Amino acid sequence: MSIHAAVHLQEAIERKREEMIRLSFSNHLQSKEVIDASKSLDNLINEYLYLQVNQKPATN
Repeated sequence: MSIHAAVHLQEAIERKREEMIRLSFSNHLQSKEVIDASKSLDNLINEYLYLQVNQKPATN
Protein backbone atom coordinates (compact mmCIF):
# COMPACT_ATOMS: atom_id res chain seq x y z
CA MET A 1 0.00 0.00 0.00
CA SER A 2 1.40 3.35 -0.90
CA ILE A 3 1.87 5.90 1.83
CA HIS A 4 -0.54 8.19 -0.03
CA ALA A 5 -3.28 5.54 -0.09
CA ALA A 6 -2.80 4.77 3.60
CA VAL A 7 -2.99 8.42 4.58
CA HIS A 8 -6.04 8.96 2.38
CA LEU A 9 -7.87 6.01 3.98
CA GLN A 10 -6.87 7.08 7.49
CA GLU A 11 -8.26 10.56 6.83
CA ALA A 12 -11.46 9.12 5.36
CA ILE A 13 -11.85 6.85 8.40
CA GLU A 14 -11.43 9.77 10.78
CA ARG A 15 -13.94 11.93 8.87
CA LYS A 16 -16.51 9.12 8.79
CA ARG A 17 -15.98 8.41 12.51
CA GLU A 18 -16.58 12.08 13.33
CA GLU A 19 -19.69 12.10 11.11
CA MET A 20 -21.06 9.04 12.88
CA ILE A 21 -20.49 10.62 16.28
CA ARG A 22 -22.22 13.86 15.17
CA LEU A 23 -25.15 11.87 13.83
CA SER A 24 -25.45 9.95 17.10
CA PHE A 25 -25.98 13.24 18.97
CA SER A 26 -29.02 14.16 16.89
CA ASN A 27 -30.39 10.66 16.14
CA HIS A 28 -30.87 7.53 18.18
CA LEU A 29 -28.12 4.95 17.76
CA GLN A 30 -30.35 2.60 15.82
CA SER A 31 -31.45 5.24 13.31
CA LYS A 32 -30.87 4.60 9.64
CA GLU A 33 -28.45 7.55 9.45
CA VAL A 34 -26.21 6.30 12.25
CA ILE A 35 -26.30 2.70 11.03
CA ASP A 36 -25.45 3.76 7.47
CA ALA A 37 -22.51 5.83 8.74
CA SER A 38 -21.35 2.89 10.86
CA LYS A 39 -21.50 0.52 7.88
CA SER A 40 -19.58 3.00 5.77
CA LEU A 41 -16.96 3.33 8.51
CA ASP A 42 -16.70 -0.46 8.73
CA ASN A 43 -16.11 -0.66 4.98
CA LEU A 44 -13.34 1.95 5.12
CA ILE A 45 -11.64 0.16 8.02
CA ASN A 46 -11.92 -3.19 6.22
CA GLU A 47 -10.42 -1.67 3.07
CA TYR A 48 -7.54 -0.19 5.06
CA LEU A 49 -6.83 -3.49 6.83
CA TYR A 50 -7.08 -5.47 3.57
CA LEU A 51 -4.54 -3.19 1.92
CA GLN A 52 -2.20 -3.47 4.89
CA VAL A 53 -2.34 -7.26 4.99
CA ASN A 54 -1.93 -7.64 1.24
CA GLN A 55 0.81 -5.11 0.65
CA LYS A 56 3.99 -6.43 -0.87
CA PRO A 57 7.10 -6.13 1.26
CA ALA A 58 9.40 -3.29 0.24
CA THR A 59 12.52 -4.35 -1.60
CA ASN A 60 15.74 -2.45 -1.07
